[in-house]
Amino acid sequence: MLADLVRQNIQAKPHKKVDFDALNGTVAIVADDADVSLTLRFAGGRATVHDGIVGIPDVTIRGTSDTILALSNLPLSTPLALPFPDPRDKEAVATVRSVMAAMRDGSFKVYGMALNMPLLLRLTRVMSVNG
Repeated sequence: MLADLVRQNIQAKPHKKVDFDALNGTVAIVADDADVSLTLRFAGGRATVHDGIVGIPDVTIRGTSDTILALSNLPLSTPLALPFPDPRDKEAVATVRSVMAAMRDGSFKVYGMALNMPLLLRLTRVMSVNG
């Protein structure tokens, strides 16, 4: 499903290919409520999806499947693609609030975020259906 999302985003918005080509690193995604985990390995324009966690990921995203899916709806309104919504867009504000609430209550965590911010920003831009 994630491979299809990336493929569709790049086909629909060719400017995302620049970020995709610059992705280098490994991201593990764990959906606790669905007992699903996967590893995305990016190597300069190539992506490989593994079932389960393979190796030691640079970043691990762990949370409920709803919160993980909400990440693809994060608004990208700034030049760096930071998830700051336009206050007039009520749906975008609600999406950011739900993700931030999950982070505050501990049901959503991103391990390795501080050391791998460029990887996460590029991944956000590629995965987001916005922008």
